Parts: sequence; structure tokens; C-alpha cells
Amino acid sequence: MGSGVQEQRASLQGEVLPNIHPKTKDLQQTRSILNSIFSGALAGAVAKTAVAPLDRTKIIFQVSSDRFSGKEAYRLIYRTYLKNGFFSLWRGNSATMVRVIPYAAIQFCAHEQYTRMLGGYYGFQGKVLPPIPRFLAGAVAGFTAVMLTYPLDMVRARMAVTPKEM
Repeated sequence: MGSGVQEQRASLQGEVLPNIHPKTKDLQQTRSILNSIFSGALAGAVAKTAVAPLDRTKIIFQVSSDRFSGKEAYRLIYRTYLKNGFFSLWRGNSATMVRVIPYAAIQFCAHEQYTRMLGGYYGFQGKVLPPIPRFLAGAVAGFTAVMLTYPLDMVRARMAVTPKEM
């Protein structure tokens, strides 16, 4: 007699689905989007700052008539360090950050959203997407980020080639 009551309770508990309030679901989605934006921004900033001396060296070679080689790039970095100090290798990095942080944030967040959307469309919600939909999500996320941050890239390129006085 006691086991019948327990079976009835167990069957009721198994059928009861958690009632998630729509506002809670919206809040979770908003947190997920904000988390993606901040994660992408931080990842982009750290990555670009780590390679800033190499990026600066690349730009110097692009605007000069010197012929590029690995040996010459090393010499340029070393001479810059000796003449202007360690932190001079990161000169101009703040202008790069103005472009990179929004770009990386948008790309990372857009990729998460496109992956989720394509996962639902192809029936892979919560699972790893096959290669073609993953490629599509990455390509569309990159396109979205470039379209939204193109003016910042154009300003950075102009700043890199104009004289300091201008």
C-alpha cells in the first residue's frame, strides 16, 4: 500500500517540468550575449597586445622602402628597443585597440548566435555542428564584424600612413 503512493509521487515528479519564467529565460540569454561580448573583447585585446610589436614592425616595413626579411625585422625591433625603450614596441597599440575590441566582441558574439541559430535549424541544438554549418557560422560572423567595424579599420589605416603632424 505504501509503495503505490511512492510510485504515484514518482510518476508525478517525472512528469512535472520546471516552469521557467519568460523573464528568467530572457535574463539568461542577455547574460549569455553579454558574456560573449566581454569574452570576445578581452580575447581580442590580449591577442592583439601580445603581437603588437610584430604588427608595428609589419606596418613600418609596409610604409618604408626597406626590403623585408626576418633578420631585418629582428634588427628593427632590437634597434627600437635600444633607442626608445621596451614600451615603445607597443606604440600605437591603443589606436589598434579602438578597432580590435569592438571587432572581436562582435565576431565572438555573432559566432555564438549564428551557431545557436544554425544548430536549431539543422537539429543539432546543444551538440557540435558539422563542418559546413560551422564554417558558415564563422564566415557570417566575420562578415558581420567587418561590416560593423569597417570605419574603424579605415581610420586606423589612414593614421598608420599619415605623418604625425597631420
